[in-house]
Amino acid sequence: MWFDINWDVLVVNLTPTFLRKPALIAYANALVSQVQSLHYKWYNWRIDNIYKIEHTWQVCYLRGSLNDKFDPIERRIYIGNGLLYETQYIFTEAEEQDVWLETESEPETIWLRTESETADTGLDFIVYAPEEIYKTQLDALHAHVKFYKAGGKRYNIFIDE
Repeated sequence: MWFDINWDVLVVNLTPTFLRKPALIAYANALVSQVQSLHYKWYNWRIDNIYKIEHTWQVCYLRGSLNDKFDPIERRIYIGNGLLYETQYIFTEAEEQDVWLETESEPETIWLRTESETADTGLDFIVYAPEEIYKTQLDALHAHVKFYKAGGKRYNIFIDE
């Protein structure tokens, strides 16, 4: 492609044939080294941008990009729903049924799950990361998810258990 440049060959090809001596080629390579360094940075920047364009906020792409960046070998990062547990109802208040779930010596209310576990937490998705990644790269995880997530989506990052 047009962006794949072999600078050593280009320097030799652009040098007139009667001037192609080892000392002059080495001097021309030294002159081109800064342009070669700049081209190398641009080429890597281009590859990073193509990768960002190819990945979107969809769960499969977001999980893939998180694992590519933070856990490329074991790939333990995954994404779950925003609710930790589904709410289980014994009966609704409108039914006005008497249900005996405790004895007289026990407290009147038995909580199967806490309200924060079953309530709508306001999260659209949860990113689960291994503990060592969570402790060392939490800010980078947040930045990465914020870059890819769709606008208005809410998330949190938890330690995978």
